[in-house]
Amino acid sequence: MKGEVRRERLLTRLSAAMEEPWSLTLVGAPAGAGKTRLLAQWSRELREHADVEVVWVAMERGDGVDTLIAGLERIPDPALQRGFARVPRGHGAATMRGLARALDAARRRIVIIVDDVHHLQDDESAHLMSVFVQTVPGDVHVVLSGRGTRMIPLARRRLSGIALELDGAALAFRPHEIQAFFALRDLHLNPSEIAALLARTAGWAAALQLMMLNAPGGGPVGAYPLRGDDPDVVDYFVEEVFGDLSDELRGFLETTAVPESFTTALATVLCGSARAGALIERLLRLNVLAGPDGADPPRYHYHPLLRAFLLGRLRARGSSEPARLEGIASAWFDGQGEALPALVHAVRSGEEFCVSAILRRSGMQLVLDGHPDEVVAATGELTAQRRAEPGVRMLIAAAELTRGNASAAVAALSSTPETDESDVHRAWRRGLALHTALRRGGIEDALAAVGSELRTPTGEERIDAYATLQLAMAQLFTGRLEQSEVSARRAADLARAIGAVSAELQAETALLTAALFRGRLREVMDASAALDERWHERGAPDNAFVEVARVWRSWVPYEAMNLLDASPALLPSARVLDAGGETAIARGLHGLQALLAADAVDDAHASAMALFDFLAPREDLPLPVHWYAMMAPFVVHAFHRLNEPTIRDRFIDEVEAALGETGDVLVLRALAAMHDRRPGVARGALVPVLEGAARCLLPASMIDAWLVESHLDVEDAEPDRAQFALATALALAEPEDHVRRVAEAGTVVTQLLAARATPGSRTRFADRVRERFTAAGVLAEEELTHRERIVLAALCRNATLREIAAQEYISPNTVKTHVRNIYRKLGVSDREGVTAAAHALGIG
Repeated sequence: MKGEVRRERLLTRLSAAMEEPWSLTLVGAPAGAGKTRLLAQWSRELREHADVEVVWVAMERGDGVDTLIAGLERIPDPALQRGFARVPRGHGAATMRGLARALDAARRRIVIIVDDVHHLQDDESAHLMSVFVQTVPGDVHVVLSGRGTRMIPLARRRLSGIALELDGAALAFRPHEIQAFFALRDLHLNPSEIAALLARTAGWAAALQLMMLNAPGGGPVGAYPLRGDDPDVVDYFVEEVFGDLSDELRGFLETTAVPESFTTALATVLCGSARAGALIERLLRLNVLAGPDGADPPRYHYHPLLRAFLLGRLRARGSSEPARLEGIASAWFDGQGEALPALVHAVRSGEEFCVSAILRRSGMQLVLDGHPDEVVAATGELTAQRRAEPGVRMLIAAAELTRGNASAAVAALSSTPETDESDVHRAWRRGLALHTALRRGGIEDALAAVGSELRTPTGEERIDAYATLQLAMAQLFTGRLEQSEVSARRAADLARAIGAVSAELQAETALLTAALFRGRLREVMDASAALDERWHERGAPDNAFVEVARVWRSWVPYEAMNLLDASPALLPSARVLDAGGETAIARGLHGLQALLAADAVDDAHASAMALFDFLAPREDLPLPVHWYAMMAPFVVHAFHRLNEPTIRDRFIDEVEAALGETGDVLVLRALAAMHDRRPGVARGALVPVLEGAARCLLPASMIDAWLVESHLDVEDAEPDRAQFALATALALAEPEDHVRRVAEAGTVVTQLLAARATPGSRTRFADRVRERFTAAGVLAEEELTHRERIVLAALCRNATLREIAAQEYISPNTVKTHVRNIYRKLGVSDREGVTAAAHALGIG
């Protein structure tokens, strides 16, 4: 039919069910799910393309099985009519069995569709329908469709087998069906618009149609959100849902719409009736209520639009009723230890005392559990006097800092601490000072002020968890990795003990990051997988630090060159973090994007400026010092490829200001000098690093140092020293698979590695590096050819080029070409280097 979306996946399932050994299909879904439209499509196709007789029986309110009987008697089959005539008339089970058995005489296959079966609301009619469907012969297929197929007693039928069951979730429109729905109406939606519509409507067919009715002429569908109090929505629910319900059920619906979901116990408290369980069962049978979920005890909920409609009706009862029910819900959730819904309902109730009490008991728990927005919103409901209390001010500051709003936190803490401040408040204030420094800079000063105060627990687990977590982060950012790991483990244990999910995940990410900075890349992969599993176990909450762990999980194989392009894994993380409060981390991830895209940008200068803007250290957006040590060599190599030495030198200066005169900075200066062809300066920078006088923050920096040394030795025509330096770099790189650093070292080192001139470059790891280079296009086949080996052997015997040409019957120019290739592949620049390399290869 024109204007209808063909539900191919559902039509296929309905047809396939006819071939099952069972003769019953159930289609049970809420009003407006598209049941009737789907079955009408299917019945038309059956009539057109199959030798099938379709009997459509549409039940109406108050109907009994007489409607079904009348439908059967209209089948134009003389044999069936004679069989039906022999069935004794009545309204008992014997009549229904007789009619069902008479269908065995049909000449064609029969499909009986009983639509709106929920209108069979008396127990006797429901029982007789059950008798009929359990008696029909195997070549007759029955489809029961309605809002509540569970009204029909089918326990025995379920034991013997049901061909197919379709519920509301199965009938919900999928993204491609939503696209087709609007395309039929000359509206073409992009993927983000479809995703928004799907989130708003849950694929409910009636909601999609209502959105069409509410969309302004010429305006985009979805620009105006569909609300529960829209006139069309109200009319729909009044007619399609409330029209079939008793006053008791209507009142129950409105009352239990207050919470987003509810248990039987909460429903009993809200409606004040011991019949809550029976009413829930009745609404489930009618498919008005969704659930139960997998929780213990199970919870139930309404479609978001239906809930909005019900809340509107509740508000229409009177101004005090919603607030009264919100207060009841708040008290119930508080008694269950569910702080977040308790706080939300307390705020809606307008009872400041309840809000204050919940914040006092559970405010810090909510912050640690990843709900700072709700805490800030709730504190806004308090009077100025209550907000001025020390505990409330510190709670506001902790919540604002967790949201990334350091200025608001500082404003909340503007007053001088009390002289008789308790140990708990003092620890809280120290944690806030560290948290502020992590947002705004000055971490070293904040750590110095804290001293050893936070090492002794106060006994208030939430404050101890918060303060210890900030201590662990501050220690991580300033490079105190061992201390950070100790603090992070303690913070994770405290958070786990109190069930603070967000704080636990952050502490675990700090531990994982410390392992990364220590150079334990394999451990990072295992820990990241375990953290991801833990995240799923905890309900997959939004958490910026889990995203950081996923970045490391992508970066590690990128460094190993197992993952040639890490950008697809990094981009989603950057987008998520950019929308949250972790502005410094988001800046760093944008820097990673700029680094990965540096070679693909047309404007080299713009690319270099993006690298500097995102990856140069900034005091007001601090990141761990080891982060800069880890990223800086890759950034410097990128500046070289972009031919931007001035920006490169500014970048190195900024890194030195953040790290101090560490070995990592000296390696950066050696890289820059090597690229600028100032070998003396490069060697001068390397000497204290290679001799151990200048300590490197990052273990991998020593790999970079030996790679630079190898390059310089090649340039100085010192092949033995060059091969020794390369072998040392490979030995350092092998335990954690640091392959990309070797690739970034440049063509001189790459050619030296390809030459296989010493045992150090003929190890299994060296072979693995060469394989990954080749896969990435960094290394073409660089081994000596057969002819080049012959020429190399002659060179080792001090033969002249003319002598070699005569010996091999080739021209002197061809010999010169072979010699140039040999020099390049062996990474040497004179005859002496050639001889040494040849001996290492066993040639000559």
